[in-house]
Amino acid sequence: MATDIMSQEESSKKIVIQKGTFLPTAIILIAVLLVGIIVPAFFNESAIYLFNVVTQQWGSLFLLMAVLMFVLCIVIACIPFGKKRLGGEDARPEHPVFSWCAMAICSGIATAMVFFAVGEPLTYFHTPPVYTGLTGGTPQAAVRGIMIATFHWSFIYYGMFTFWGLAVGYMSMNYKLPYRPSSALYPILRHHIYGWPGKTIDVLSVLALIGGIVSSLGFGTTQFASGLDFLFEIKPSNTIFFVTILLVTLSYTASSARGLNQGMRIISNMNAYIYIAITVFLVIFGPTVFLSDLFTQALGSMIVDFIPTALNADAFDIGKGWSENNTIFFMAWILAYAPLIGMFLAKISKGRTIRAYLMVNIFVPGLFVFVWFTAFGGNAIYQDFFNNAGIIDVIRERGFPIANFALLDHMPFRMVVIPLIIACLFFSFITLADAMTGTISSMTLENAVPDEAPRPIKLFWGLLMGATTLICLFALGEVGTLAMQCITIIYALPIVLISIPVVIAVLRMATGRVDRELALNPPGPDEMRQKTWRIPR
Repeated sequence: MATDIMSQEESSKKIVIQKGTFLPTAIILIAVLLVGIIVPAFFNESAIYLFNVVTQQWGSLFLLMAVLMFVLCIVIACIPFGKKRLGGEDARPEHPVFSWCAMAICSGIATAMVFFAVGEPLTYFHTPPVYTGLTGGTPQAAVRGIMIATFHWSFIYYGMFTFWGLAVGYMSMNYKLPYRPSSALYPILRHHIYGWPGKTIDVLSVLALIGGIVSSLGFGTTQFASGLDFLFEIKPSNTIFFVTILLVTLSYTASSARGLNQGMRIISNMNAYIYIAITVFLVIFGPTVFLSDLFTQALGSMIVDFIPTALNADAFDIGKGWSENNTIFFMAWILAYAPLIGMFLAKISKGRTIRAYLMVNIFVPGLFVFVWFTAFGGNAIYQDFFNNAGIIDVIRERGFPIANFALLDHMPFRMVVIPLIIACLFFSFITLADAMTGTISSMTLENAVPDEAPRPIKLFWGLLMGATTLICLFALGEVGTLAMQCITIIYALPIVLISIPVVIAVLRMATGRVDRELALNPPGPDEMRQKTWRIPR
């Protein structure tokens, strides 16, 4: 058991920090910030070099693991193991179904769904990936464009999240292990999760997550600034970037400090209503029948072309790096989030059956993303195909961040809908970072549990994530997009390697082997050897 256990009264006045996780993570992040400030050119060049090494040498592994985790989730949902409950047989759901689904969508998709909704499918429509063999600007390219964009952000995306959430959530909630990524490997490592192997896994998971958040907040900040330019002619600048990230950081940190029910849940519900309202607007005031037909055809393409799209490693490089900069990048970006987003999804699903947890967290967000991309991307494709609107030309001239606003400029009520999109983007920042601030804070405490972490710890991690984003934007270029992509891929490589033994651990859980082994030899307090700090609340 952890050294010098506090009494119940004392514990109410102290915060006990798990030094082995907290200290290395904080030191590495601060060191990265300092390198970015002092030698930005070296940092940028190193990140690009490592990005190329990782995507060229390890790209196939990202693709294979993404498909494997998704398939395993579907299989596990269909076997008797799926009847078990997260938290034990007596556990009951803590959140209503709508709030549960809203938090799942908002915590996972966040800024990505808003950022790529128009630009990605429209780009694939005009310039289809070479491996598809399609001609740009054709109906076939339109269907495949919606399918590929949706593929990147829907079912397989959430398959990776839910897989990791199952691995950690089952061992933590059902066997009272610490709520950390390393607990997923308890069936293999046993008590070693409390030593350096477990600490290494936890530290790498936090670093990977923050790398992913830097990408999300960086992309979102540039789009937010573009929206202000488009609506109010306020030109993007470092001042705008700084103020945006500062406001977002203060907002999600304050929301996280209020707790899940008073912060994240309320904002997620509100954001979900905005998502629904915008989608309904685009369908009703757009080409409704065309969008319905396009959705149906794209769904058929998803069924037929899912595996070829998922496993397009492009061995002969006929796409000239397309796969590395698109599908592999997106899979790596998602994997960077997977352990901690998955833990959050498991946390809000406590009391649900494993079957419900898997199916809802994969297919509810997945179908919503499908409708969202069809509403946005389908409208843009319709405007360019039938009306020669030239939205793609605006994107090529002014960049991806302007894409949504270029579409909405051709829609009615633009002065109402564009501010709504900007607000939606702002809330998307908050929901993603709020969920992750709480999760990181909890896992850096002694005997980490899914419960709320103390406010000082949330403040520390929330502000540190915001500072990291600022450094990446300013030290790595005006928008920092390429450098942020590189950082995400680099951090994601250890996660994909760790995922291999996690697959073995989950298979042991699903077959009942873990339950049988732990019935004979349950995890005990004598296994734990944690170094901790205590600081006043």
